[in-house]
Amino acid sequence: MAAAINAFLLLVVASSSFDVTLSFHSLAFITTTHASRFNSNKNARGKKSTAIFALPELLASSLPLLAPSSSAAVDGHGVSLISPQVLTEFASAAMTYLSLIAYFDRPRGSLTIPNAESTLQVRPSHVPNAGLGLFTTQSLSKGTILGTYPGVLRPANTFYDGKGRNFPQAIGYSWRFTDNKYVIDPTDSQGNIQDVCLGGSSEVPFSNTIFSTIFQIWKVNTALCRINEPPIGVGGCNVSARENLDTREVVFELIQDVVPGQELYLDYGLTYDRSMYG
Repeated sequence: MAAAINAFLLLVVASSSFDVTLSFHSLAFITTTHASRFNSNKNARGKKSTAIFALPELLASSLPLLAPSSSAAVDGHGVSLISPQVLTEFASAAMTYLSLIAYFDRPRGSLTIPNAESTLQVRPSHVPNAGLGLFTTQSLSKGTILGTYPGVLRPANTFYDGKGRNFPQAIGYSWRFTDNKYVIDPTDSQGNIQDVCLGGSSEVPFSNTIFSTIFQIWKVNTALCRINEPPIGVGGCNVSARENLDTREVVFELIQDVVPGQELYLDYGLTYDRSMYG
């Protein structure tokens, strides 16, 4: 299912890339009409050079021209500013923006074991001061693939300078890849972990709102984020994590047989913050 969604999104983005070029070309006369207003934000716009950032400003600058006005009924080429052509181009640009957000800010990850929601249970951890943990409700064999780490893929620098700085608790739930280029962030817009990750990012205009309303169907379960490190004397880890830097996935696999009611534990490495543990 996830592969089918990714293939569909890639197709939409590919077709939209050509479409957005035509959309901006046709909307150029609107941008020129409001040149003074648009140029006042030139410096801010220069920091965000991609279409996914520039489009909201273009729309905000141009929307007033879509309203009926006796003083601005046509442009210099004699084209009505409220003609079907203009409305079509705006709709096309908006669809392109939605498709780009859907692809880049979508929630990734999944639980792959059968009946995952009944096989795994989130409840208070045995680790002192660790909050919630993840437990099994039935026996599972060594080598069982639990799934892939959930969240939104973000450039590491963007994440730590943005959400990581504003909401430090988000760092504790994010997965930083070993090459330090990207993180997978499963938290909400306030940096808190919920039962599901809806997707979206705080750096892209309207992204969080779009995913919390239009794209809710893509939400992913965040149970794997609840796995803690083992306390001293418990007997070590029973889960391993394997990174794929090409696909930017983290696969969780059992490295021991587990029995019903057993808590799952994982070694998060040398850089993990353990100050919260008792």
